[in-house]
Amino acid sequence: MLNTLICFMTSVMIRFGESLLRWGTLAYCSMFPAVRQSYNHKFYPSPVEQKYHANSYCAVRYIKENGVHVFLPEGTGKMPMIVMVNGTGLKALHYRPVFEHLASWGFIVVGNDDSNAWSGDSALLSLEVALAMGQTPCHDLYKRIDTGRLGVAGHSQGSLGAINAASRDCRFKVLYAASVPKQSLVQNLQWKCEFENINIPTLLVAGAKCIDRQISPLASMHSLRDKIGTNSPIVVSRLTGVEHRFVLHEGDAYMTAWLRYWLYGDQYAHTAFFSPKAELFHNPRWQDVSVKLL
Repeated sequence: MLNTLICFMTSVMIRFGESLLRWGTLAYCSMFPAVRQSYNHKFYPSPVEQKYHANSYCAVRYIKENGVHVFLPEGTGKMPMIVMVNGTGLKALHYRPVFEHLASWGFIVVGNDDSNAWSGDSALLSLEVALAMGQTPCHDLYKRIDTGRLGVAGHSQGSLGAINAASRDCRFKVLYAASVPKQSLVQNLQWKCEFENINIPTLLVAGAKCIDRQISPLASMHSLRDKIGTNSPIVVSRLTGVEHRFVLHEGDAYMTAWLRYWLYGDQYAHTAFFSPKAELFHNPRWQDVSVKLL
């Protein structure tokens, strides 16, 4: 009933123009900030998705310092690091179960409390703070960050922050952007999407239900895919029957697999996207899959 009402209200907003959709989008994105701790306990029938949807073997420690939240896998030696960018009205700990899940797969995960993160500025600041921790003797992050294996990811407004950060900092090697707002909405909100300098592997996902079809329609995803640099593979896909506020955690298995492949060379993760029988193309939970290769 609630989703039906929201869909109706959104369609009315669209009839009256993008200016009304602006405020409806902001309110909607802030309505349900929490991710359930048990979100990744359910079973998925596709084996690659199921594997990376579950937590892996690494225990995870939590650190907060200088406004930066760090989820650090237990162990020694250098690991890849992922900078996560918040959606509208949200802070890092709203995503804690997702961040812990990703860290369990061997990634140092960094977030912050910027709830208006579209510019990418706070993501880049968090990157620098974390890298400074990694160079401080006796710090938990000392010599733990592999600076040659950095990634950035975000959902909704945070996807713009991730795109903008990746465009401005060539140290990022992989990008995950979920529910990227369409250009007209970006302009109406007086945000920017700086995709011109991106030449790294990019996974673009969205939900196929009512709200996300308005925020991140398939045509907009294809337009962004075609504009991003031609020197990197880009995968586009939508979650069947999934609404905007669920996209990050419903899609986190393939986010994890994407990052595992590009930053760890994980060949099983590779089979989700690029093998002759790539799972993503045959997974009933996903639709509208396309791959742009080098």
